[in-house]
Order: sequence, then C-alpha cells, then structure tokens
Amino acid sequence: MRNVFIFLIANALMCSSCQPNDDFEVNNSSLIVEGWIENDGFPVVILTQSIPVTQTDIHPDSLCDYLVRWAKVTVSDGTDSVTLTGKYDSGYFPPYVYTTSRLKGETGKNYSLTVDYKDFHATAITTIPMAPSNVAFSVKHCTGSDTLYQIMAHFKDNPYEKNYYQFFARVGTNTKQYLASYLGAIDDAILGESSDAPIYRGHQLKSHDYTPYFYLDDSVSVKFAQIDEMAYRFWDDYSKVLSLSGNMFLSSYANIRSNIHGGFGYWCGYGAITRHIVIRDSVP
Repeated sequence: MRNVFIFLIANALMCSSCQPNDDFEVNNSSLIVEGWIENDGFPVVILTQSIPVTQTDIHPDSLCDYLVRWAKVTVSDGTDSVTLTGKYDSGYFPPYVYTTSRLKGETGKNYSLTVDYKDFHATAITTIPMAPSNVAFSVKHCTGSDTLYQIMAHFKDNPYEKNYYQFFARVGTNTKQYLASYLGAIDDAILGESSDAPIYRGHQLKSHDYTPYFYLDDSVSVKFAQIDEMAYRFWDDYSKVLSLSGNMFLSSYANIRSNIHGGFGYWCGYGAITRHIVIRDSVP
C-alpha cells in the first residue's frame, strides 16, 4: 500500500466519541474496506476514506468525517445476493458497520463483495477455508515479569495441504471486535506437523501503555482462523508495516497487498474456531 494516506482500518481510527460533520468533503481520497465473513457467522464490513498525508493538521475529532455511512454494500455467495445494512454499533471501533443476518458463512463457499459509494466502486472475492482442528492453549508467566502472561497455541498442521493461518484476540466483554494478533499471520511452510505459536494482544492507537502480553484476570477470546493466500498476504504485510513504522498513524514505504479492486484494505473469509481464556483460571 502506498504511503500517500493514513490507513484507517478499525485499529487505526481514533473517533469513538466524535460527531460527524455533514458538510465535510474529502478530496483525492481512496476507499478503505475492512470486511470479513467466517463459518457460521454473518458478514461485517467497515468503510472509511483515506486521509492524505499532506493534511498534517487533523484534529482527532475530525477523523469521524472519514467514515463512509451511506454506501451500498452487497455480498453474494453465487446464489443469494444480500445488501448489507449500515448501523451504529459501539461494539466495533470505529462504531459503524455494514452487516446482515440474512446470509451466513459456510465452509468452502466463495463470497463476493461489492461496494458503491459516490464515485467509488470496489469489488473483492474470498473463500472460507476449513476451520483448524486439534488446537489447545496454555498460559504462562512472561520471563522476567510477575504481572504479565503469555498465551501459547499448540496445534497440528496437515503436511499434505498448503495452509495459512491468522490469530486474533479480544480482551474483555465490552467489545465485539477481534484485533489481529501481533505477528499472528502464519505460512505453514515454517511449521512442523505439531507447532507452538504465541498469541499477542492486538494494538489500537486509542489504547495507552500498550503491551503485547496479558494481565492476571484478563478475559481473553482467541480466534484461530485458517485463511486463503490473499488474506495471508494482507495480514503478513500489515504486521510488517506495524513493526517497521516509526509512526503508527502512517503507513511505511512497504506495500500492503490487497484483494480490493477499486480501493484498499481486505475482504477475508475465515474458517475459525474461538476459545475463551480467563488468565486467572489458566495459570498453572
């Protein structure tokens, strides 16, 4: 992804309490799509517009003006086509999503996404792989700390299949949103048949004193998803950008590969399992 705009996906916006400005217009911007559908789950899409880097004097309250609230968003499985409804939802950040309860994800199916908004027309397609199996989790103290804990995943990869994985984590019960675990994108080329992987807390810019680890009594939901190759490329590139960028608001010179035609971002299918871990109960 080019470094000409701020990447406004959900873990980069800081506008949870601001009010929209109906007269605001964005010039020379791009459409940013953050969307997913998982097995037995409904599609969720978050839309924003990019902020040109040349706009250096941007108050955090004005970032809400980059949310896209009046788009036509359609998801199709090749047989049924459903137009998603946009609504305010405080369980996500930013707190506005497009979704529906009329279309549920199924393993093995392809799902196409179409977004129309003003002069923007964006499309993408994804598939939902088989969910991982034979997964277990453990918790241990971080080396050198009495207050921080590390979650580890233990799983088996089929050596006769080409697989890609992504970990997500959600802390607490006041949000519906799973954040991509830091360095959580995995290509099975680096795995053995049995593997261990650390689960790190996702990062939002609105949070202070970030740590990738967890605290005693944290209630953590871990989502472990098998993804297709395009989704892996996106999350792997995104993780590298966060690692290399000196300023978390700005993208680095590295490109983030995207499957969105007519915009940037991602539309991902997840074959996922979810486990809930209370750190207190999980400490040996």
